[in-house]
Amino acid sequence: MSFITRTARLVAWTGLTAAGAIHAVWASGSSWPERNHKRLGEAVVGNGKQQPDAQATMVVSGLAFAGGAVAAGGLGEGKLIVGVRRVAGLALIARAAFGGAAALQVLGLDEPGKRFEELDRRYYRPAFGILGAAMLLGAKDSKKRAAKLALKQQAR
Repeated sequence: MSFITRTARLVAWTGLTAAGAIHAVWASGSSWPERNHKRLGEAVVGNGKQQPDAQATMVVSGLAFAGGAVAAGGLGEGKLIVGVRRVAGLALIARAAFGGAAALQVLGLDEPGKRFEELDRRYYRPAFGILGAAMLLGAKDSKKRAAKLALKQQAR
């Protein structure tokens, strides 16, 4: 595996595992790093009145942890897993490209406030873009590459 693929997998694993951990903290009832749930809602779902429930937040946590395992290669290198990496990478890049307001609309949530839009522009969209690119770079199919290399060597 190349240095770029290993590094991309490490970046994706780190980011997705951290996202899983913070969502687990929120699902447990904490508003960290905000001082209260209203501020947390404004920061992560666009307004302080509409909060995701603990179960939905735990589902997101579990998906992020599973994504981290897939990104790291913990579930193997089969065709299905490589495909999952690619689809997840494209989904993360789509979230970065279309932004948080579009994501909230898809989830049926209200329009976001200015604070969310600023955080999305400054932090969330770049983070999703980096994670998506890392997932795609880490999705290299080493078996396919090895087969191509073998064919090139046979042709010589």
